[in-house]
Amino acid sequence: MAETLGNQDDLALMNGIANGDREALSRLYDRYNRLVFTLCLRVVKDRGEAEDLLIEVFQEVWERSGRYDASRGSPLTYLSTLTRSRAIDRLRSRGRAVRQTSTLANVSDPPANSNDANPGNVAVLTEQRSRVSAALAKLEPPYREMVELSFYDGLSHSEIASKMNRPLGTVKTYIRQGLIRLRDALRTE
Repeated sequence: MAETLGNQDDLALMNGIANGDREALSRLYDRYNRLVFTLCLRVVKDRGEAEDLLIEVFQEVWERSGRYDASRGSPLTYLSTLTRSRAIDRLRSRGRAVRQTSTLANVSDPPANSNDANPGNVAVLTEQRSRVSAALAKLEPPYREMVELSFYDGLSHSEIASKMNRPLGTVKTYIRQGLIRLRDALRTE
């Protein structure tokens, strides 16, 4: 029930942002800056770049607020997808070849200037993170590994195919099936 209320509040914030409400952007930032920073850091593996990306993501949410379509997913899904996409773009643009595999639990703390003082938001994000981690841990190893390589390490399907020595079609199938299984596991909880 609390998750539904949070999603409705997120929708209201996105509508506010679309209408030019700076307070709505501020509240969305307060709610999700830790998650966005963690995702950025997970992909680019550089604290300074992750902090820059954090600002860029929320700037894009503000400047291109009309791009959000509620029929395609929740505000959290939109924000996560946008963050991942921008982080991977940054990683690819700088041509970094070094990528490490690690878990979300190993990512360092959010930026020191984070003003997310609402313990309720922190608790919800912590619960969501633990639910996703638990569901991911239940996936069969090939599905889990390919999903992690794609979403956490920012590898393209071709790069995963090369790294795992698997056909490209197999990689795409494993990632898609892994995401479907992950979604189903999260829905049943």
